[in-house]
Amino acid sequence: MERRPIIVTGALKGELDYLVEMLESCDIETRGGFKFYKGYVKDYPVIIAKTEVGLINSASCLTIAIEKYNPIAIVNSGTAGGIIENRHKKDIIIAEECFNILASKTPYKELGEGSNSCEWDLMTFTDGGDDEKRLYKTNRKLVEIALSQKDRYEHGNVYTGVVGSADIWNREKDKLKFLAEKHGVSCEDMELEAILKVAGNYSLPAIGIKIMSDNELLGEEYEPAVGSYVQEYAYEYLKELVDHIDILE
Repeated sequence: MERRPIIVTGALKGELDYLVEMLESCDIETRGGFKFYKGYVKDYPVIIAKTEVGLINSASCLTIAIEKYNPIAIVNSGTAGGIIENRHKKDIIIAEECFNILASKTPYKELGEGSNSCEWDLMTFTDGGDDEKRLYKTNRKLVEIALSQKDRYEHGNVYTGVVGSADIWNREKDKLKFLAEKHGVSCEDMELEAILKVAGNYSLPAIGIKIMSDNELLGEEYEPAVGSYVQEYAYEYLKELVDHIDILE
């Protein structure tokens, strides 16, 4: 019987093209408008799912992938914007936690009183449940394997941290500083919360591996080319994960 595959998700071509190239015996399927690249890493089945950008796209694509391919684990790899002063462009964040940085309740204000997003209460809206901010956690075993590769990374440093997700590209420095200082966010992306939510719905272990493509607070400008570095890291991680796949079975 075919072994259950590892699914790797990424939003952009520049976050996936190296990984696709490294697959052995790659075939392409299109389902629900999303592309799935099916192949092998060290003879173990791996499927790379191109989610496109955004939480809705990521949730939709991963749901299709899980229902069709019955994976054993989910790896989200890609770029993120750095928003903390002691982390730099090209540094990698292995996500331990993630939450939606736009799911908010605003304070009441009259017309003409303006708006200030740093005053908004972050929360998760649930039917009959607790509306406080919800943190989605990554799988500890997957994180440990990812960290075992950090000394091989030559382009920056590797840390664990909190990723903030939302369909927004923040460039307001006060907002960035607020998220870093009050909520402990290291970087922000547009996919990981959806990936962890959907994986959790299916009781599947998942991880996020993010590289900082910029850091507005430090004046480090956006560089999409760093997407190739996180792919190299993710590929080495996949090889190590395949060698230890029995921890998930």
